[in-house]
Amino acid sequence: MNREPNTSPENRADVQAPLPADQPRDLARQIDDLPAADGAAILESLPTDLSADVTEYLDPNTAADVLVELDPRRAADIVSSMETPEASMVLEAMHPDDRVDILEHVPRSHHEALLREMRTEQADQTRELEKYAPDTAGGLMTPEVTALEEDLTVGQAISEIRRLREELEQMYYVYVVDKRRHLVGVLAMRDLILARLDARLSQIMIPNVVSVPVTMDQEDVANLFRRHNYLAVPVVDEKHRLLGIITVDDVVDVMQEKATADVQKMFGAGAEERLASPWQYSFRKRFWWLVVNLATAFLAAAVVGLFQRTIEQLVALAVYMPIVAGMGGNASAQAMAVTVRGLALGRVDRALMRHVLLRELIVGLLTGALIGLITSAVALAFHGDWKLGLVVGFSLIINHTLACTSGALIPFAMKGMGFDPAQSATIFATTVTDVAGFFSLLGLARILLT
Repeated sequence: MNREPNTSPENRADVQAPLPADQPRDLARQIDDLPAADGAAILESLPTDLSADVTEYLDPNTAADVLVELDPRRAADIVSSMETPEASMVLEAMHPDDRVDILEHVPRSHHEALLREMRTEQADQTRELEKYAPDTAGGLMTPEVTALEEDLTVGQAISEIRRLREELEQMYYVYVVDKRRHLVGVLAMRDLILARLDARLSQIMIPNVVSVPVTMDQEDVANLFRRHNYLAVPVVDEKHRLLGIITVDDVVDVMQEKATADVQKMFGAGAEERLASPWQYSFRKRFWWLVVNLATAFLAAAVVGLFQRTIEQLVALAVYMPIVAGMGGNASAQAMAVTVRGLALGRVDRALMRHVLLRELIVGLLTGALIGLITSAVALAFHGDWKLGLVVGFSLIINHTLACTSGALIPFAMKGMGFDPAQSATIFATTVTDVAGFFSLLGLARILLT
């Protein structure tokens, strides 16, 4: 997948201002002595061209460890700014799944140049993983999995594991396959160590292994890990052949990415937008949702226009309009945050949905009543008009009740229509609270105060 070119002002400054010749080397020496996460923090703070120069001075294995700690888009920018031979060596030093995550955001022409510089085996492995969509189990997995044939003896298996220990990402589980690489079992290390050396793996393995299909959505994979506390899960194709493994660190990244994307989408920002994103990208992602927001704002303004004469007669209402609408917006955001989180974790079914809506109805009524009582007292104290206080209090009860129920209902509705539950839900919820708040406040004022 192509990435937007990095045209941020800081990167343009890189080209214009020559750097001291020894600065990249000195920074690389500093990073060599730091944990990978701390080294990544240094690269994150530097302009892209300087980060690329620093990375070229690092040992390829160190550079690989540091780059995988960065956001893949930022790492891709750095890789794209490096000399192609040096960049390909760093990519080769990464685990295949990390390599693919970064290459996904490298421009296609440079992507192919990097693969051509790699060893054939590494390049073929990368292309094979790139066949799977990034948001599936195949996009998360690494093919570096410990798999032994079922007819090996325990002695042979131990020798093979010792040979593989430096090459593979994890050794928590050893999977057992048949001659056609169908997944048939898993070995517990304890059983392997205590078994007779001449015993066959088929005799000591645990059958019926939990696995995930290569096409499973990554969020479903993350939910599986969360429910069962797995350290790793094997990935199989439609014929149950072992393809690779997903480890818990990959799933943690998915959960973090999902949480970040949900927050941004709730407010109409692009899920893929980052602090380093070019302004053109941010503009495209935000503009159309702002147009939708403008249309909903006109709807709220139209409601106010219906009661223009009432506002002219009772100027004090203008003071309480933003209070009623704003408090409703806050109540809606609270309900929406809880609902979106529940949907993201896969914890909501129809029965629970009814419970959620009933709970929000009760919470809306109670919070609206208490907030309304406080605001009514304030209105009475400042304006000396008990009817005005009554109007403000009841409008807050109405708006809080609608806000809480709509804040819970909108994510369900978005999911039912096939959209992401978090997709700009705040924009629609704001419309409900503004329209309901203005209509209830001004409508009650027309009835009771004019």
